[in-house]
Amino acid sequence: MQEKTRWRILAVDDHKETLEVIRMTLSDEFDVLTLQNPTEIYEILEIFEPDLLILDIMMPKITGFQVLDLLQKNPAFKDIPIIILSAKGSTREIKYGYKLGASLYLTKPFDPPRLLKNVELLFKHTPPPRREKKYSLRQVIIQLRLRKSYQTGSISFASALLGTDEMEVGEVRKAVEAAKKHHNQGTNPDQR
Repeated sequence: MQEKTRWRILAVDDHKETLEVIRMTLSDEFDVLTLQNPTEIYEILEIFEPDLLILDIMMPKITGFQVLDLLQKNPAFKDIPIIILSAKGSTREIKYGYKLGASLYLTKPFDPPRLLKNVELLFKHTPPPRREKKYSLRQVIIQLRLRKSYQTGSISFASALLGTDEMEVGEVRKAVEAAKKHHNQGTNPDQR
C-alpha cells in the first residue's frame, strides 16, 4: 500500500511538554517527529529527512543557535527551512537567528494555531523541493527503535516493531539492515 506523501517536520526541544503540544498541533496535516536530545539531531536528520525543522534555542549540551550554525555549514542540511521557537525573544537574539538562516522566529509561550498557520504558509509560499525519501515513515520509526535498543545493549525485535502498522517484509528488512549498519559503524572501527 502506497504511503500518502506528507511534509515531514522534526521538532527539537528539551521540554517534553512543548514537543507534545507541537506534535498534537501539527500531526493532523504533517508527519511530525520530536527529539528531546539535540545531540542526536544529525542521526535523526539522516534517517527522517525532514522538510522543516522546528528548533528551540536554550537546550543542554548544544544550543539551537549552534545547531543552526552547523546545519547551515552542511550541504546536506543547509536548505532545510527552520522555524526557531524559543523563549529567547530579544531583538538581538531574533536578528541573530535570522542571520544564521532561520526562516521564521517565533517566541514562547506560543499559540498552537498560529504555529500551524505559519507552518502551512511556509510550505505554501516557500516550499522546500520535494525529495524522494530513503525510508518510509514506518521504516524510520523501526530504525529509531532498533537503534535505541542497540544503545541500551539489548535488542528485542518484537518490541521494536510494537506500535507499527502491518509492514511488508521488504520494509522490515530495509529498516533492520539500516539499523544494523548504523550499529556496526559505531562499534566496529574496520567498518567506518
